[in-house]
Amino acid sequence: MKRKVFLGAILWTLLITVVHVSLNVGWTQLGKQVEVLTGQRRQELIVGFLPVT
Repeated sequence: MKRKVFLGAILWTLLITVVHVSLNVGWTQLGKQVEVLTGQRRQELIVGFLPVT
């Protein structure tokens, strides 16, 4: 019984993680972040501009 609960909890966590990444982050963005963290790519600097009138 404990094994079923443990495996169910692991599967549920993986499912929620996959759904969260696909809906909120995006797989391409996650791949870019992994490349930045491993040093394969430089991080992009995004500069915002607010016009003043």
